[in-house]
Amino acid sequence: MDLRELLKAIITLAQNTIGIPANLAVLLVFVHIARAERRLLPADIIVSQLVFVNLVLILTRGIPQSLSALDYRGSYNTATCKFLIFTYRTTRAMSICLTFLLSAYQGVTIAPSSSRLYSLKPWLSRCLLPLSLLFWLLDGGTSYSSILYTNQIHNVTFSALTLNLGYCLVEYPSEESYFAIGVMYLARDTCFILLMVLSSLYILLILYQHHQRAKGICSSVQSQGSSAENRAAKTVVTLVTLYVVFFGIDNLIWAYTVTIGKVPVVMNDVRVFFSTLYATVCPVVVIVSNRKVNRKLRCDKFAQDSQSKETTISTVSVKFPTY
Repeated sequence: MDLRELLKAIITLAQNTIGIPANLAVLLVFVHIARAERRLLPADIIVSQLVFVNLVLILTRGIPQSLSALDYRGSYNTATCKFLIFTYRTTRAMSICLTFLLSAYQGVTIAPSSSRLYSLKPWLSRCLLPLSLLFWLLDGGTSYSSILYTNQIHNVTFSALTLNLGYCLVEYPSEESYFAIGVMYLARDTCFILLMVLSSLYILLILYQHHQRAKGICSSVQSQGSSAENRAAKTVVTLVTLYVVFFGIDNLIWAYTVTIGKVPVVMNDVRVFFSTLYATVCPVVVIVSNRKVNRKLRCDKFAQDSQSKETTISTVSVKFPTY
């Protein structure tokens, strides 16, 4: 194993070690809240879907990449490769759509009551599940080429139109199909990225206006009432910023690979790193900034520590009985 493969293995393993437990923890918190309170807020529904998508993304891309970097090819047949690549590309696109949906909902939530956007809040809350289903259909439909052109690794000389992922191959039949699919992915992702950037700019504008109005207000009740929405809005802006940076680099590299015949190996490794980085960082941002999730995780840890102390005390009382 050379130095490049060793570094790739260490980085991907670190991403998996952080991303899988973090996404799973946030997802379980929302499942617990849904069971205990019999409902989830619209923003919580979007975030829970987002961490689920991120978890599946890491499982279908991060783990195979780590095993490949460790020189373990596994027994991936063609059907398994088709499933892995199709699921990865669909969940990657869903991550874009859900981040946009979260930013759009937060923008509508903090909009002034006199704004036309504020009137969309009840409609958007009712249509979250239909919109999510629409995004799944859109992203699955645009990722269908992964099923057509993905194969297991075979001992044949690769063409310039073959993407060798280390554990599976994506073989495009012609330069026209390679270019057309690349442009379709790029156009789809760019469209949603522009929409989420616009919604985030609107959120920042509203927060700035609110800050200007709140300068002369001394009422602590009013500031506390709006602090939760402001904190949530800042979290959404943080997620959008991270997404634009990480997937922006990913898409720029993808656009470059579409225009050249042979992709350098190092550049492909950089693209793989950024393609899963958001799925790793996103749950960490949610845990740190979402007080509901943070409180639940702290309470669970406190309960476990208390139970452990009670067990220790009972053990001690058995060993040293009172006469």
